[in-house]
Amino acid sequence: MGISLVFLVLAIGLSWPRFRLIFLAQSNAVLAAAPLTMVASAVNLCAIGLTVAEHGLLFGGLLIAGGIFFAKIMQAVPSTPGILASALCLAAYIEMTTTVVV
Repeated sequence: MGISLVFLVLAIGLSWPRFRLIFLAQSNAVLAAAPLTMVASAVNLCAIGLTVAEHGLLFGGLLIAGGIFFAKIMQAVPSTPGILASALCLAAYIEMTTTVVV
């Protein structure tokens, strides 16, 4: 369970810089409507939803705060490899936590 939480925090943290462009007043409208921003938004919202649904509001909130903190200390410019890495982290988290029903 421990390593899967790291993937969840990374998915939130790596997609956060591009996701928050939607809500910034000084952001370019073309950049906010770009397909890469849409992918980052989908990854971020899915990761946040999975966090709260699977770990509860309190622990999920701590994980979300950890992802945002990771995005803040990283201070990276939102880029294509970062969004790709966040999608792969989310896919890894889903793969690790999925149980097979026979």
